[in-house]
Amino acid sequence: MITTLLLFVVLAAVGVVPAAFLYLRREPAAPGRGLLLGLRAAALLLVALLLVDPTLPWDEAAGAPEPHRWVLVDGSRALDVPHPDGGTLRDHAVERATREAREGARLALAGPEPEGVDTLALAQAAPRLPVRDLRPSLVRLAEAGADSIVLLSSLRTSAAALERALEGLPVPVRVERLGEPVRNAGVLELELPGRVAADETVRGGLTLFGEGGEEGDSLWVRLEEGEREVERRRVALPRAGEPHRLALELPPPADTGMVRYRASVELEGDVFRMDDQRVRHVRVGPPEGGIVLVSLEPDWEPRVLLPILEAATGLDGEGYLQVGDDAWLPLVRGDDPVGRLPTDHVRDRVPGAGILVAHGVSGSVPDWFREAVTEHPRVIHLPTGTEGARLASISPAQPRDGEWMPSPDLPPSPVGAYLAGLPLGSLPPLTDLRAPGAAAGAPVLLVRSPRGGESRPALVLREGAAGRSAVGLARGFWRWGHRSGDPREAYRGLWSGVAGWLLADDAPLAGAGEVRLLERVAALDEPLRWEVSGGAGQELELRFRAMEVEAEVRRVRLDAMGRGTSDPLPPGRWRWEGQVEVPPELSEGDPQLLSGAGEVEVEPWTGVLAEPPLDPVPESRDPAQAVAERAGRDGRPLRTHPAPYFLLVLLLCVEWVGRRRVGLR
Repeated sequence: MITTLLLFVVLAAVGVVPAAFLYLRREPAAPGRGLLLGLRAAALLLVALLLVDPTLPWDEAAGAPEPHRWVLVDGSRALDVPHPDGGTLRDHAVERATREAREGARLALAGPEPEGVDTLALAQAAPRLPVRDLRPSLVRLAEAGADSIVLLSSLRTSAAALERALEGLPVPVRVERLGEPVRNAGVLELELPGRVAADETVRGGLTLFGEGGEEGDSLWVRLEEGEREVERRRVALPRAGEPHRLALELPPPADTGMVRYRASVELEGDVFRMDDQRVRHVRVGPPEGGIVLVSLEPDWEPRVLLPILEAATGLDGEGYLQVGDDAWLPLVRGDDPVGRLPTDHVRDRVPGAGILVAHGVSGSVPDWFREAVTEHPRVIHLPTGTEGARLASISPAQPRDGEWMPSPDLPPSPVGAYLAGLPLGSLPPLTDLRAPGAAAGAPVLLVRSPRGGESRPALVLREGAAGRSAVGLARGFWRWGHRSGDPREAYRGLWSGVAGWLLADDAPLAGAGEVRLLERVAALDEPLRWEVSGGAGQELELRFRAMEVEAEVRRVRLDAMGRGTSDPLPPGRWRWEGQVEVPPELSEGDPQLLSGAGEVEVEPWTGVLAEPPLDPVPESRDPAQAVAERAGRDGRPLRTHPAPYFLLVLLLCVEWVGRRRVGLR
């Protein structure tokens, strides 16, 4: 009690003393200022009282909501496993929630915004993605006036995550775990390269998980290329919570083009089949108009830039780093194996590239590479030395030292729309700025020294008889892509715009499209992610076909970066078509129709059992006891009554009107 009183006095003094000083020392001596000070002081004292939140002895029955209990059900597919007494865990969860509802509890399904349901809606609710963080659902129910909460969940989460969800909640929560560990094995991840040569060994990895096994338990792993089995091996069943990764080395594909691979597991007594297989597609054969990045100097830029260009164009990408006179390293992802390649391999890739990126050109340039760059119709130049500047046809003078800050003022360019609205002035600085020369091209991005001075171009676009090219006049763009938030969006927007301009006036390249689906394979219950170049803020119309039967049309509102998500599809192989109509005011002329088409496979896979059920279940207070305690309390917390808030608004409004009437601002 003494601590609460002391806190109230401190908060009141912090608010009232400055207000009194303002009125008595700084404000003009207007009539009635004492009354105005009293109104301000009363409002500040009321705020301090709300922050302290005392329990006041008033009659709860007169204005308080009727106490009630909530039952929160986690409706993920982890409840689709069999129950020892028959049926599934979902059936028993519905029965358990129904009993609570008959005793007066209210029901809700877990999610970022908990969804209130009745018993019929709960029984008919479709399975949903697992909720990684239950805290938002618990907090929303507490804010809705819950006296207590019963959480029904499979608890396939970590103890730390559940502890964070329950920490500091204003109402007690009783946690009830549905089900026990089951006998199950599944494929957590199938890792394969996006493209391989026709005669190349396919290397990758396969991650397995399991639970409910005994000493010596094993399972069969099967790998298929199309309809052909390419590997079958027996491995030990992984222990619960300890995924096991296998290295894969599959024979060269028997066909070219897009080849489908499937990994599956077979375990005797497996009770859950929806995690037994995973699918991936690998493009086999030489690149068809893809992106080829050639780097003559180690740097961070290729690692960051290549995935962005792939996502922006929908084209396959490959990168090569020179490590010797006749030795190149491919830029691979993750755990993909790295092996040296001869110069002939890289030389054969360059001429057929849809977009060629020449990075790190500094000293001597191989004749074959100089000729290929000079004749290529679509090139991105990122030079680091004088020879690279000459190859890009810009001034070979030494770059200027120091840091150069991006300017928020965008020059008119085809890329401007991709950067509009982003806080360019707060992006990380660039370095090694070069003078572009007299006829370098149209500037896309301007930079300036922190010490002031004239803005200078950092990236220019050029168009000539040989084709189109973009030239970076500074270094360090990769720092934007390494940071989250606005810097990454700016990096993505910049190079998406450049790639779109390079490809704008050409026939569509293989794999390119204005409407792009970002994943060729989608998991069960996962939304599909889309990107449309030039479709920012517009509506994407999608049509899906499976087995020649057309599904309903779906519409997706695209964000400021031209991206959006559509609802999940049922498992199967689907053919999709999408289009966006850009109005005349945004397309600089007649209405523009952006379109695309392709295929997507929705695999019947879910990883909800990859983590074992939490054991032991954390202790929690009995909600029935909490309701009884609440009923026996004399009084009600001040913050739960609406009257103080109405009074606070009234005091502030009266003071504001009074100040206006006596001529104070």
